This record gives sequence, C-alpha cells and structure tokens, in this order.
Amino acid sequence: MLHSIHAWRAAASSDAQAIFQVRFAGRQCCRAKQWCGAILLAILLLGLSGCFTRQKRNATEEISQKLAESKTKTDSLRKAMRFLAQMTPLNRELASKEVQLELNTWLQTIDPASAGYSPSPLLRELPSELLQVIGSDNPVALQFGYWDTDYLFERRLLSKLSEWIVDFPLRDTLLASAYEKKAANLTDAEALKLEEACKLFDWTMRNVVLETEASSVEETTVLPTLPVSDNGLGYGYLPWETVLFSNGDFIERGRVFTALAEQREIETAWIAIRSPSGPSRIWAIGVLAGDSMVVFESKLAMPVLNPDTGEFATLAEARSTERILRRLDLPGQFDYAFSQQDLESIELLIDSPPVAGSARMKLLQSALLSDERMVTYCDFDALQQRLNQVVEDAPVRLWDLALMSQVQAASVRERLRNLSEFTNSYMVRHGVWLLDNPAANGRLNHLFGNFENTLDRQGALSMYMDTRTDDETISKLAYDPDVQKALGMPRLPNEELKNYQMRLQHAQYIFSKAKVDAAFLMAQLHFDRGNYAAAERWFKNRVLGTDNEFALAWHPISHFSLARLYQEQGKLEEATEHLTAQPSPQEAGNRLRLRYLRRMLEPQEQVEPGQVDQE
Repeated sequence: MLHSIHAWRAAASSDAQAIFQVRFAGRQCCRAKQWCGAILLAILLLGLSGCFTRQKRNATEEISQKLAESKTKTDSLRKAMRFLAQMTPLNRELASKEVQLELNTWLQTIDPASAGYSPSPLLRELPSELLQVIGSDNPVALQFGYWDTDYLFERRLLSKLSEWIVDFPLRDTLLASAYEKKAANLTDAEALKLEEACKLFDWTMRNVVLETEASSVEETTVLPTLPVSDNGLGYGYLPWETVLFSNGDFIERGRVFTALAEQREIETAWIAIRSPSGPSRIWAIGVLAGDSMVVFESKLAMPVLNPDTGEFATLAEARSTERILRRLDLPGQFDYAFSQQDLESIELLIDSPPVAGSARMKLLQSALLSDERMVTYCDFDALQQRLNQVVEDAPVRLWDLALMSQVQAASVRERLRNLSEFTNSYMVRHGVWLLDNPAANGRLNHLFGNFENTLDRQGALSMYMDTRTDDETISKLAYDPDVQKALGMPRLPNEELKNYQMRLQHAQYIFSKAKVDAAFLMAQLHFDRGNYAAAERWFKNRVLGTDNEFALAWHPISHFSLARLYQEQGKLEEATEHLTAQPSPQEAGNRLRLRYLRRMLEPQEQVEPGQVDQE
C-alpha cells in the first residue's frame, strides 16, 4: 500500500519539475500559471491516492469479514461431524448435545431460501401427535433436536456400512446369475444400482437373524397399527439397532435393507396387499430397476425368481403370471401365503423417517463434503412420482412404521433410565452391545469397516479376539481378586458387597455371551472378505460346535451362512446338509434356495412350464 502511495507522489513531483523547467520567453505570467497547475495536479493525485487507499482498505475488510463468517459456518459444521463420528450407543446422550449445539450454530448462518424446499404433502398424512413426540412436527423448522442427531448417527453408520459392502464382490452365485440376466436389459447406471441392491440384500439376510414371531411364509401379516407397544411387529428396533443386535423380525431386517439401499440412492418401497374388507397386508420389498420393479422377500431371504428361467421376477410379471408365486410353494412342506390374485390391488409404502423429508436435512446433505457425505434427505414427492411411473395403478404413501419405530425407541430409552424389570430384561438381551466391552467395540468397528489394526486404532478382528476369555477365568471372576482386577472389575470404594456381587454376576453373563457373539461375527467378517476357510472354522468350531444358550441363538443363521459358503465353492452336498438343518425360521427360504441350486449346479433336463420339480 505504501509503495503505491510513493509511486503516485513520485509521478506528481516529476511532472511538476518538468513543467517548471520549460521556458517561454517574455511570458512570466504563463510560467506562473504552469507552476500553479503542476501544484494542483500533485494535490489532485495525492487526493486520489487517499481514495484508492480507503477503497482497498474497505474491500479488504469486507473480504476478511466474509472469510471469518465462512470459517465460523464451516467450523461449526465440521465440529458437528467430528462429534457425530465419535458417537456410540454408550456416549449417545452427551455426544448428541454437542452435535445439536454445533449444527444449530451452523444453521443460524444459513439462508433458508437456499434449500429451495417445500414440505411434501405425504407428511401431512402422518399422525401429528406422534410427530411431536420426536420433534418432527414441523419439517420447515431449522432446529436440530435429539432425535435428529440419533437419526444422523444411524445415517452415518449405514452409509459407512453400505460403502464397504458394495466394494466387495457379490458372494452369491444364485443372485449373480439372476442379476446378469436382468442387467443385460438395463443401462450401466441402472445395472450398477441393481448389483449393489443384491449385495446389500445378501449381507442383511446373512447378518440379521430372523426371529420366529410372525415369520412363517404360510401366514400373512397385516400392517402394524397404533397404539405402539413392546410386542409390535416391525418397529421394535430402529434399523441401526437391528444391525447392532443382529436380529429382528422379517420387517425389521427388511428395513435394514431399505435403509442401506437409501444410502446408495437405490429406490425402494414396500409392497402391501390391499383388501376391500380389511386392513392391508405386508408382502415384500420392491426395488426399482429401470422401468420395472424387482421383488425381494425378507422372509425367504431371497428375491422372487422366474421359476422357468431363474431370472428376477418383476412385480408386473408376478401380477400377470400365476406360476411365479405358485412355484414358491414347497409341496408337502410349505404353502406360500400369497397368490397372483392377491396382487390385483396393491399399495406402495415409502420406508423413511419423516425427518428425512425436512428442510434441515436437505440443507445438511448439500453441505457435507468428502468423508462426511451421507444421504440425510429424501425427496418424497420425487420418489412417489417415480414409483407411480413404474407401477401406475398403485397408490403411494409414506409408511408410518418408521415413525412408530422412533416413538417406540423414545419409550424404551425413557424406561431404561430407571431400574425395573423391563430394564433388567432389556439389558440381559442387549447389554453386550450397549456397554463398553471388546465385543461391542469390535462390532462398531466391523460395521464402520475398520477391520485391521492401524497405528492409532484397534480393528474389529483384534477386538473380537480380545473377547475370548476362557470359561474357567470367567467362573473365577465371582471370587478371585486377581481375576477381578485383570478383567477390570475391582470393587469400588464404598460399594456395598451385595451390589458388587450383582455386578460381578452381570459381568460373568456379559463375558460368556460376548465370547460366543463375537465368534459368530468373526465368522461373518471372514465370509465377507472371502476367507472361506477361516469362516468355516469359526462357524463350525466356535458357534455350531457349542451348545450353550448363547450359541443356540446363532445356530440357524450359522447353518445358512455355512451353506452359502459351500455354495460359493460348488459343494452342493455340504450346502444341502446345512440348508435342510432344523429348526430354522427361514427353512422355507433355505429349501427354496436348494431347489434353485440343484437346478444350477446339477443341470437337468429342461423343466416344462407347469411341471412341479421335487427336491
């Protein structure tokens, strides 16, 4: 700046001197005029220099102010994302407050009009009293609440999980064969989304144990309705809880698939059968693939296939061809609950929480960068329009089940604040995954894709190994001070002996359960990575080779996963042994898979349309 001023002054002085030295004979007054003009010119130039200085100073201050505002805006958002990345089920309450604070600070710097947002009419169909419970009654409100941050924790977890799932190959020759036939008629982008849908569906079916309640393929299930209760079907867990606990009913594990698909921008909707005289019944999940809808059945853990070609059966084909659903029967064993006639009148249900359609989630999604990126916003109107284009005669609505699951979660967490019979029962079932222990920490690292140890972090494989406390040591925990100290369970100062003994009993239970649970998860992780030999050892020796109460819960899904492992190696006899293992709530789907595997791995004569081939 000073250099500029000196330059202007030097130029003015040089001009004045040059004028002064010019001589005009006999014209002294003219010389005086020239001299005065030079002085005026210098003054003018110096004045202009001051104006330019002030203008530059003002511009600099304005730029600095804008940079400071931008930095404040960015800092708040980045801090919120860092706190979100540190959130776990154990520190959720504290971390949630920090995330809310930073996000709401960030929102104060945002122009609401920049979202280009208007609420979807579909939101008006949801019960307002339930929306108020979780703070989603005003989609235009620019204020993040507790349940918003809980939703963001789920979105981040499912985003990271879906990323590494789709990075691995599709480890299911049956789905791969059906996919290749369908992909031939899709664009590259459409084919990629269908392939990713297959990977996400396969992972979900292998990693979430199907609970027996209402999971029979011979029974139909009406859409869950209010009031919300502890025994309600489909909304007992949020999708992230279903993933963490690794179990759920057929709706809950289907919702894991739809939530994972949403993170990959794969369009899905649940298909419900409408009844003229009663409530609708839930059927399956439709995935848009080009101008058609492919059907995935979470009770069977399989897509619906064309029985003659082995290709994916579209919804349109299932509605027009009687044979497609009829061939889901297993003569003498199972009769599939739905038929072609049932599909004459259907509706499509968008499975997404109401907050996903809010202005604040749209603004947030557009501001996330690089590793922070995740899908937080769903354009309900655009999805409704797309679904209507593919299935013209089916009404589309926002499923209130997602809202009901959030209300149920709010009720559960409120009750867990106090000791009660409910608290004890809940913690006995899920405490392993909600406390600070190697199994829970390993599970979170597993889901986030942190498998191996690094310089600054322990990976899932190592954490799972840390759960392998032998039974003798666990039994000594009740009375041996050295073991109590080694396992991090010393008696606290002023702790009553009765309370300490109860805490030790609970710890013994946790250690015993965590050891078996971690063995199952270790086997699944080896399967995902294509290490079939290691997966086989863990399934057979550490899970199926154990018959305590904890291992028995994992036996059905372990038989299914072992069968899948042998399927990938072309070992049909070994796969058959595990697909026919009983009892299993997924037996119908397993036997249906075996039917297709036999056709694929043991080519037989062409089956004529209408012919029923036996196992």
